Amino acid sequence: MRPVYRFAFLLVVCPAVVRGQNFSDPVQQALSQGDLYQSKHKYELAQDAYKKADKASHHTSSEAYLKLAAVDRKLGDFSSSLDDTKKALKAAGDNKVLATRAHLAHANLLVQTSSKPGDKKLKEAEADVRQAIVLDPSNAVAHYNLGFILLKQERDQEGIAELKAFTDHPGVNESDFAEAQRMIANPIRAREPFAPDFSFTSHERKLVSNASLRGKVVLMDFWGTWCPPCRESVPTLQNLQKKYAGKGLELVGVSSDDDEDVWRTFIEAQKMNWTEYIDLSGEILQSFKIESFPTYIVLDKDGVMRFRQSGFGETTQQELEDAINKALKRPSDPSLAAAAAASGKDRQVQRTEQGPQNESRNADAPAEGSRSTRNNDSDSDAATLSGIEAGKVSGNIYKNEALSLTYEFPRNWVAARPEALHRLNEKTEAAAKASILQQHPEMAANLGVMTSKVIFYSSRRGDGDGQRLSFPCIRIAASPSRASSLRLDTFAQMSAAMATGSGAKFTGIPQEYQVKDHSFLRTDFERSLGGQRILQTYIQTLSEDYLLTIEIYALSGNDKQSAVDSLQGLVIEDEN
Repeated sequence: MRPVYRFAFLLVVCPAVVRGQNFSDPVQQALSQGDLYQSKHKYELAQDAYKKADKASHHTSSEAYLKLAAVDRKLGDFSSSLDDTKKALKAAGDNKVLATRAHLAHANLLVQTSSKPGDKKLKEAEADVRQAIVLDPSNAVAHYNLGFILLKQERDQEGIAELKAFTDHPGVNESDFAEAQRMIANPIRAREPFAPDFSFTSHERKLVSNASLRGKVVLMDFWGTWCPPCRESVPTLQNLQKKYAGKGLELVGVSSDDDEDVWRTFIEAQKMNWTEYIDLSGEILQSFKIESFPTYIVLDKDGVMRFRQSGFGETTQQELEDAINKALKRPSDPSLAAAAAASGKDRQVQRTEQGPQNESRNADAPAEGSRSTRNNDSDSDAATLSGIEAGKVSGNIYKNEALSLTYEFPRNWVAARPEALHRLNEKTEAAAKASILQQHPEMAANLGVMTSKVIFYSSRRGDGDGQRLSFPCIRIAASPSRASSLRLDTFAQMSAAMATGSGAKFTGIPQEYQVKDHSFLRTDFERSLGGQRILQTYIQTLSEDYLLTIEIYALSGNDKQSAVDSLQGLVIEDEN
């Protein structure tokens, strides 16, 4: 599991409050528990929870089967996953929404396990997607999937027609629109597993991208310092680097770490003298659909993925050498090189009448097609914020009129812009809505969700965004509350549950203290992640009609104490 250094934040921000709904039934409880486990990459526990939901529903929950199918696939059990999607379709009955999802999920699995253009699995997948379109003719995702499957069968004219139907649909995701245009321009992109578009500046200050690597065989190592088998694999990578030096192999490491200091110290101490990059945004990991670590991918000279494997063992080095040798012997194919260089941007049409591209492609879509992750956020400072998100930073003073709050944070620390936190909050709320609608699509017309909002984030280095943390840092979140006071015993019970759930231990008992006659509750934790000792101070207080949660994260006691001392400069003007 990849540590994200936000264990308390998950308890504060992620749970959504759904107005007017009651999800206390055992099926929903088990599904929610499974979702939590799956979000933490604890797939075996998620599997057990979904099976519990299936049993509680007396084997009538299509939702439970769909979730089981997803987690079985992540565990590499494609046979069980296919069986689960069939059960999901049967359980869906007359529910067209769930039946459509079951058809698309089944088709996805068939495509992933297919081989040649004439594979009967592709025919079966085509039938599934066509049935999904019958159930929901307006489903843009289904048209994308059908076009993709037809192209894989070398039925280019039919496939292109379906992809054009997809691109004509209003509000489709921009990256998927671009990939559809690439396949329309060159259908071979559907038949070969091209690497997704990516670009980054490495630790060595070198620009790395699809274009810069073309003509070389590339071994991509997706890893993390927190991951024991990743650390164990370093000597193997050093051997490969030495063996293939000057022979046309480029070794590229992409780290899943969240702390640059830890990552930089590790690669320098281990003399990892190849191209390295820390993917703080997670964009590259998401583009390559990395779900376990380490994962190795070998790209040929034309940017086609010829080998992919997760995990590390005694045979890994030999398996990588075999894949590298084959890729080195394979000559560049002009048709593949042309397809790899194709850009969907040049072929995009103006779609101003269609409104913003905010429809994400369904997770049940085939995973073979290469597609990149785009960031469409605007960095404009002109965004107009209101309410508790409309705080202002001047120097090292943060003021929030809606919360009657003034905070003098540590000097020389850098605060995140309110506009950036607003975008983070929007994504959190959207994710909460999507999760609920996935389980209860019938609520789409009147779903109301309230999530906690991050209103302030500051770190010494100026890194992070309120969700991705940089140590040391301070984060403040606010959630609606009707409470007139906080109880120390309730806070202590919650703190104990947090410690148990995150594997942390108390370094300071829960206590109450005052700042200018305003009451605060505080507790302190210590936790080990990736070989690092993480110190956390967790504080709650009330302001106006909101519960404020203040978190401090640090790697040293001095850094933590300095941040804690700054809270003496946090003033909340209580009503008289």
